[in-house]
Amino acid sequence: MMLPVSVRIAAQDEVGTRLGRARTMGFVNHGAALLPWPRRTLDAYALVLVHDGVGSYVDDAVPHLPITAGDTIITVPGHSHWYGPRPGGTWSETFLVFDGPIFDALAAGGVLDAGDPVRPVEPLEAWRARLQEFADRTRPNTTVARELEVLELAALLVELRGGAGDAGPMARPIRRARELLVADLSSELELQDVAAAVGLPYETFRKQFRAATGRSPAAFRLDRRIQAAQALLRMTTMTHAAIAASLGFADENHFAKRFRARVGTSPKQYRRANTARSGPHSR
Repeated sequence: MMLPVSVRIAAQDEVGTRLGRARTMGFVNHGAALLPWPRRTLDAYALVLVHDGVGSYVDDAVPHLPITAGDTIITVPGHSHWYGPRPGGTWSETFLVFDGPIFDALAAGGVLDAGDPVRPVEPLEAWRARLQEFADRTRPNTTVARELEVLELAALLVELRGGAGDAGPMARPIRRARELLVADLSSELELQDVAAAVGLPYETFRKQFRAATGRSPAAFRLDRRIQAAQALLRMTTMTHAAIAASLGFADENHFAKRFRARVGTSPKQYRRANTARSGPHSR
């Protein structure tokens, strides 16, 4: 018997607040893959909880991550990706799309991490009920209430993604290495020193890190620097040279080259596109 297929948008917010906005929320019931193949790039963050079915996640660094019921998926702005059920299959999900300064800060702090896109959560039904309640509730109609809702969503993300990471399958040395790699993005850091700090030979560390995260340690650290740069371009009027210096790039040209390679646009173009509503920023 074929199960009924439905996609329902529970709420949309086109205005937002100074902290951010819970932009779009909804549900997919026994749906086929909705994303265009091979990839798409969003201008906002998204959280997906898969509660029925199996599939996979794909991006430039990860050719295939299996997804089963109870997995969450995080995507970040400007990151090319695809996810969905297997060909001919279906799955059910709850999804939240959101953006704004508070979520940029969570991305810079590693809670919303494109380098760690798929994590399991448990118990599934409890998390499904919490996300469904948040998505389906009547949206507040005052600025203060809407800001409190954005703070609630931020806290929910910290609880969901932080707890999942602490309890997940990643080995303790690799979790510690991730912390060391992002502890001070402005400093020079020898990867051999990180390996020694977590008690692994360098080649073992490098292989285990890539197996756990889908990225090399150097690429992971660069991704975090670029994510932090995106947040600074959106949220501050720091010059590009100041951003480059604060994040450990050799100079502004080095920063611009690395940024374009990762994001697909220059820092100047990115800032212009993402701060149009906030007025001009200094270069």
